[in-house]
Amino acid sequence: MWVFIVFTQLLTLLTSAILYWFIRPYRKVNKAAVLAVVFVVNNAALIYGLTEFWYERFHVYLVIGILQGFMLYAAALTAVGWLLNAQLFKYVWQPKQARGATGMIYVCIVGLAVFNAYSPVVHYLTVMTDKPLAEPMTIALLSDTHLGRWFGNRQLDKLVRLVDSEQPDVVLIAGDIMNDTTIAYDHHNMHEHLSKLDAPLGVYATLGNHDYRGYDKQIAQAVTAAGITVLDNQSVLLDDSVWLIGRSDDVDQSRLSAQALLTQVDTDLPIVFLEHRPSMMDEISSLPIDLHVAGHTHGGQIFPLTLLMRGLAPLHYGAKVVGETQFLVTSGYGFGPVPFRLGTRSEIWMITLTPSDAVAEPSSQSAR
Repeated sequence: MWVFIVFTQLLTLLTSAILYWFIRPYRKVNKAAVLAVVFVVNNAALIYGLTEFWYERFHVYLVIGILQGFMLYAAALTAVGWLLNAQLFKYVWQPKQARGATGMIYVCIVGLAVFNAYSPVVHYLTVMTDKPLAEPMTIALLSDTHLGRWFGNRQLDKLVRLVDSEQPDVVLIAGDIMNDTTIAYDHHNMHEHLSKLDAPLGVYATLGNHDYRGYDKQIAQAVTAAGITVLDNQSVLLDDSVWLIGRSDDVDQSRLSAQALLTQVDTDLPIVFLEHRPSMMDEISSLPIDLHVAGHTHGGQIFPLTLLMRGLAPLHYGAKVVGETQFLVTSGYGFGPVPFRLGTRSEIWMITLTPSDAVAEPSSQSAR
């Protein structure tokens, strides 16, 4: 905790220095005011956030902290631009030009981060199976909607339009459906909007770690009331041809092993395994599972976490074949505590599960 608090104060000092340089106050009282405002706003938000650590109040501080971080990015990019101009073109920016560039870069960074968070794309993947399958099955995958303060009815309506336009056979939701509680979901009547999500073979979900923070029963009940089947260490046969297994999150002490869940199904048929985290790839890849889908990582969500995540997880984002299993980790349709994405974008995946002897188009990851 103390390391985190020290980091926040360092961020405050750096932000103060950037604003001091950007505003260029001449009077001592104005100089003191800049430092005081940054210090008071940052620490007031920090104290407010720590009263509800890692929940809704803390998310408010995270937004402020990330906006401060974007200031550092803007200042760094301005410095790089200044050096490139000086070295390549022998032109040195004047102070006003540098400050103007910093302001424009900052606005662009924030604008891009918000755009990426609220403007989802559709990616496509074709998965071949050697097991008997009369007809290809199309699966819509989404995860991490984190329904709450920053993400609600408008985004759910957009999701319904995206899914309806793709006409999948089945929709899968890989956990973190709500952002810790059902409070915002109930207050804004999100049920009416979520219940419009539909597919011929149904909509299925598992719960994620944010769904297990004391409201797991209420979240499961709300999701079920919206017409979505929650698979809690359960399986279902889709169209008499494909088995879908849903497993609860790692935090659930009662969750079953993948091997135990396979005893519920006929392994001679194609098997799709749905869970929140892609944390058990070794376990899954040793079993006769054709497709494993997950979320949780957000793809890192904001640079530089987008790069750091690559070394923290076997598969932090995208598609990868391990053994006989196709793994797919989505960065999510929502974004969690903060309404920003930098280096990632909100998304859904359209997966076509098709027999290997069928003539299929090459797999693609094109965006719409």
